[in-house]
Amino acid sequence: MAGNVRPSFEVTMTIDKGSITSLADRAIYLVLDFSHLGVWRGVETQDTNNDVRASKRIIKSKAVDDMRKLNYRVRAMLNKYSLNSLFRPGVYVIPMDYVEAVDVNLQSALNELKTVREQLVTEWSDVIDDAKERLGEMFNPNDYPSPESAAQEFDMTYRYVPIAQTPTVLQNLAADIYKADLERTKVETEKELEAFRAHLRVTLLEIVDNMRKTLTKPDDSKRVFGQRFFKRLDEFLETFDVKNLSDDNDLKDIVDSLKKVATGADVKQLKESSDVQAALDTKLKDITHSMCSMLIEDDTRVIDLD
Repeated sequence: MAGNVRPSFEVTMTIDKGSITSLADRAIYLVLDFSHLGVWRGVETQDTNNDVRASKRIIKSKAVDDMRKLNYRVRAMLNKYSLNSLFRPGVYVIPMDYVEAVDVNLQSALNELKTVREQLVTEWSDVIDDAKERLGEMFNPNDYPSPESAAQEFDMTYRYVPIAQTPTVLQNLAADIYKADLERTKVETEKELEAFRAHLRVTLLEIVDNMRKTLTKPDDSKRVFGQRFFKRLDEFLETFDVKNLSDDNDLKDIVDSLKKVATGADVKQLKESSDVQAALDTKLKDITHSMCSMLIEDDTRVIDLD
């Protein structure tokens, strides 16, 4: 039976020099920042234990919930079209082929943000009335700025930043610094590409493992097939060629094999036939073996292949 994937692999790899030097032309950094309206405040407590903290929820608002949903949708979109950077949280690596699609989605999110702000302004007096009733003596009017100020706490900003570029102005002003920075940039770029490769390998292994878990559940367990069963795999296969910035040919061979498996799968038969389910699991098991041969396990087996 398929087991649990533990996504903490050390991956053996060497990044091709061409992949390192071409990254700046194939992708760009997206720096994304979200800010939210704080809905909790600390309150004083009689407990002297330093490990005890008390808080009150000062805001209950549909606009707050809608802002969370907007944040989630943007992150889900970026999960599809980008790779996480090692630079810091909130920095994404966008392949050039996806920049236009990403920007369309981000502009749409900014338009939706305006609506969320307007909604908060409209409901602000109700938010305060609700807090007075819920909090009683703990209600503090100083927790509530003007509706316009509160709405401005909802924000989303983004900008694009070139990848792996040393400022050429340094070449004339400080040649030694320029040379050292070029070398650092090369090293950091290789680390990023290694991280991208590891991420794609582990992600695909997790997808396949989850599919096998569904296929090998006992007959009396709820098993969901149909389009949902293939959704994550289809998305991975659809975006792999563009997101494969490290030019991982070994994983590409696996992806090509999976494309054949997915293309040949009949959803109706999969739902109705245990033999079809078993045959698909066998194919996925073979692919899992191939993937695990590309990974070095830390100290214990990371997946049960039986």
